[in-house]
Amino acid sequence: MVASKILSLEAEVLANILEYVDDESPHTTAAVTQTCKHLNYVVKLVRYRRLTIHWDQKLGLWVDWAGRKQAEWETPELLQGLRQLTVRGGARLVLRPEQYSETAVEETYANINRLNTVVRNVSHLKTLVWQVGCLPTAEFIQTLQAYQPNVKMELHRANRLEKGNRPLESEKVLSTAGFLSTFSMITTSATYVEDTMLFQMILCSAPSLKFASLISPQIRLEGSEVASLQSNFESWLPQDQRTPSSSLYHLTLDGWELSGECLDYWSQYVNFASLKSLKCSRGLVRASFFERASQVLTNLKSVSINLGPESSLLFDRLRIQRLAAAAEHYIATCPPLLTLSVWSWRGKVPLHTILNQHGASLEELQLHEREDPDGLSLRDPFSVEELRSIRESCPRLRVLTIDLNRISRYLGIGDYGETLDELRGFNLDKIQIYLDSGMRWFRRRAQNHFPSDPDIEQHGRLVDDDQTPPLDDVNLPSGCRGDIEFEEAKPFRIETGEVDLGPRIQDGFILLQPPSTHKDICRFLIKTWKIIFASKTTGPRQLDLKFGEWESRVQPLFLAAGRHSMRDIKVWCRARPHERDDMAGECAVEIDCCGGRHTRKFASGEGHIEGWSKQDYR
Repeated sequence: MVASKILSLEAEVLANILEYVDDESPHTTAAVTQTCKHLNYVVKLVRYRRLTIHWDQKLGLWVDWAGRKQAEWETPELLQGLRQLTVRGGARLVLRPEQYSETAVEETYANINRLNTVVRNVSHLKTLVWQVGCLPTAEFIQTLQAYQPNVKMELHRANRLEKGNRPLESEKVLSTAGFLSTFSMITTSATYVEDTMLFQMILCSAPSLKFASLISPQIRLEGSEVASLQSNFESWLPQDQRTPSSSLYHLTLDGWELSGECLDYWSQYVNFASLKSLKCSRGLVRASFFERASQVLTNLKSVSINLGPESSLLFDRLRIQRLAAAAEHYIATCPPLLTLSVWSWRGKVPLHTILNQHGASLEELQLHEREDPDGLSLRDPFSVEELRSIRESCPRLRVLTIDLNRISRYLGIGDYGETLDELRGFNLDKIQIYLDSGMRWFRRRAQNHFPSDPDIEQHGRLVDDDQTPPLDDVNLPSGCRGDIEFEEAKPFRIETGEVDLGPRIQDGFILLQPPSTHKDICRFLIKTWKIIFASKTTGPRQLDLKFGEWESRVQPLFLAAGRHSMRDIKVWCRARPHERDDMAGECAVEIDCCGGRHTRKFASGEGHIEGWSKQDYR
């Protein structure tokens, strides 16, 4: 029987009911009228408080999520309630350096300035998230200052509007804007000098800047480069106008070689005494960085750093040994941290050092070893004992990142029983688990050749495995060739002879597992989420599984079927509690594959797909 709702009543029936109410209590009808008017007004404010728009190249217009043109979505009702505006770019709106021309630049300026009417007419904009890919124009910035003096602007991963070895007018205006709270830039090897100058100018001049990020190519600060950067900066911002930023809370230096000299260089533009968070995810790290950090980075609450992979070269081994000693000493002696993220940590920073110094204060701990696509042995997964020591030492922990290895391509839940039982004992909001992607199998099987190592026998063979589990419990049509290709794949056995390739290689051979299908991955995700989170009723309860190095910018090159092709076999899937009350114990699932070109969403217990992204597999 269908439940009766007020919206299912005919207007005449509802009118008869209200006639009775009006006859008995006329004031009630008037009060209901006023209440409905007020609620209708408030609902409109709430409905339109957030808006995301992007540039549509075909239309040559700014459109909203539904594809409506600016003239259609820019209504008085929306402008009255809008509090957060997110602006995203599109194809050809952002110019690459080789595309700069007077006509193209003027067109980009005009397209950005079309948003001036929104800034003028919106009643009270609190946050502007700028994800266009280029900096805003001077006219737009000045309009924002004049009409929205209390707005906070978050500017992400921007490029300059024009080339030039001097700051543009728009950059001068932006550098002194009081509303700029977040500033992030991406540089190239051809433009990094000018981009670095602009970044430094923003650091020294923006009075309310809290978050700054510079993503650069690999940069080594040697004497000549330091002298060049410093002499160039004099023409951008004279010495007497420079003041190291004391408002900055977080700094990201992605791509810079980290050393004591690097810290000394950036101390000219950032007051490290006020800095609370530092992230350096790419770039060579030297021992002198930690030796200097213990003197100048004394108030950090969050550290994120990539210590780099191991090396077989004697010179690198000596450098890494010194780096490991310096890193361990810094971690053991720095003030207690709230967040610690260390990539390539094994063999450099012992877990007990981290827990002894920071266990009581840590709220987020991320420890990860990058997958080696060329090696035969897998990285070391987290043991049950290591997880137990983290759980017992970190009572405040809410976010955890760890590594596990696939025992088989089918991801049998029983292979991880003790690990999942231990994770269930945590009181976490989010767990992120990295697993191997199957890249090693793909390279050696698809390329049909093996490393020229005389200690490894130059042959391998497929291994029959008839224990394929049924997949009926996950109704997830693949939708892309990258998944279907591995449904019938089998493990590959490589004879290793007498060479010692690690504790997981036994009896003289190693099994390389093919990539797991998306059905296997989703089934494992759902079962894992239910084991860890289903019994809990509050909190975000988010589980992320990443197969392969999702953050890596280097795409693997494979030789398959006699032709060269770029194939991204990485998969990122996540599970969260279902929003509906009648779906308690179930989770909403999202899976990204093919480098983010495909996205699917569905819910456990429903067995159907809510939608594919519109982009096709290429």
